Amino acid sequence: MSMHILKKFLPLIILVIYFGLQLPFLKADPDTVVDINTRGAWTDEGLYASQVKNLVNHGTFDFKENSTFVRGPVFNIIQLPFFLIFGTSLLVARLITIMLTLFVLFLFLKEKKLWNFSVFLLLFVLLEFHIFQFTHYAMVEMMCVDFIMLGLLFFLKTENNFSLRTNLPKIFLASLFMFLCYGAKIQYLYVAAILPITSFFNALVLSVKERKIKWQHYSNFTWFFVFSVGFVLTYYFLWYIPNKEFYDFVMSNESGGRYGATFVSIRRDALFNWIHVFFVSEYKVFIVHFFVILALAIVLFIAKKKKTIHSQIALFSFIWIIIELHKVPMLYLPNRYIISLFFASGVFISSFYSALDIYFKKIKLLIFAIAIAFGIYNLSFYKDAMERKSYQLVAINEYLSNYDLKERPVIGAWASSFCWQNKAVTFPVWNNYFNWKDPVKSFKPSLVISETNEAESDNSYKSQNIDLNKLSDSIRTFDVWRYKINVFWIRN
Repeated sequence: MSMHILKKFLPLIILVIYFGLQLPFLKADPDTVVDINTRGAWTDEGLYASQVKNLVNHGTFDFKENSTFVRGPVFNIIQLPFFLIFGTSLLVARLITIMLTLFVLFLFLKEKKLWNFSVFLLLFVLLEFHIFQFTHYAMVEMMCVDFIMLGLLFFLKTENNFSLRTNLPKIFLASLFMFLCYGAKIQYLYVAAILPITSFFNALVLSVKERKIKWQHYSNFTWFFVFSVGFVLTYYFLWYIPNKEFYDFVMSNESGGRYGATFVSIRRDALFNWIHVFFVSEYKVFIVHFFVILALAIVLFIAKKKKTIHSQIALFSFIWIIIELHKVPMLYLPNRYIISLFFASGVFISSFYSALDIYFKKIKLLIFAIAIAFGIYNLSFYKDAMERKSYQLVAINEYLSNYDLKERPVIGAWASSFCWQNKAVTFPVWNNYFNWKDPVKSFKPSLVISETNEAESDNSYKSQNIDLNKLSDSIRTFDVWRYKINVFWIRN
């Protein structure tokens, strides 16, 4: 009886333990080494929430004050009800991300056939240093991964089943979650291709195996294709076309110049990224492990005639990985861009171990021992992350919470990250991009927040001969991670 109760509540126990590991980081600053080549979560957690915070706290919404809503409305729409109910705090924003991840993990754990896969996913992927950190950041990348995993979950419910009445709702839901993924961040548009391609390969294998092409084999693929294209067209006609001018302006700035102009430069950039972004100390073990598993998996999944659900996961994740590889030669490649690539690789690894567990039951304990060893290795980064924890942004937010800043806005790329507690209206400032034309005169701010060298705004003030020192009553300088940031109190 006790074992039965343990088994029943084990998914909940796993979720509580994982949440407990995340708990110490929920109010702390972003980790200082998780994305060292960019300001990352330090500014972006605030920037992603800036527009919806202004709406909740002041009832005003300016579609063109920031780039985040136009290129990812789903993210802000999900934040909105939680901010309305629980308030616009960083803690609430972070809890939205982590609770969605835990919910997805719970759904996988509840599937009997996916129990082992879910445990391996936790040990190999969710405990990996970078993914672990991004799981509690109030950013869009892990939410996009969660939607892809929900798409996978419903995809798995359709394979080996050719009943259209049974499959159609599941195909629709799987495609819908992929739509929500790129609706949260349009740079993930490529995920729309994963389900049709995976389903097509399944149909092709059946045709080869039976040496006959049947409509039944391709019915799932057809509907995945129809729904995927339908959702892309929905996005195009209902979101892109109505906002085309502003949308193109944003995307030309956000996505323009991401690759070299020639094949030689693309190859050079890919090699540079491989050495300096991918094959670094925190990733090395993960990458070597993946390539070993990839070689073994090719042999295993081809050799075994009797396929399991895990071969479907392997195929899905392998196609996901291939599509993600377009990021490798990018000129600008922060870790947040490759979180989904590493997650997809971890899904592939987990599918292989799950298949091993089914095919070779006699070595079950050895398989889990290896997985646990990797889990322990991943947790070895946890101690250092705990020691690195800082509360510099927390202290600044507490400092500014002592002032009533509701009447006049606060401007600057760091503004929203500095103003979680004081409910000020915040606007980012980027030169020749957003809110940059004489912003002090235009917005009449109470505060201007800027790095001492104005690097974050691309010298927006200096380039217009705006002397913030002369315009301010007082200046308070803060050290935040590796940046010195001035808070200019602007005279009325």
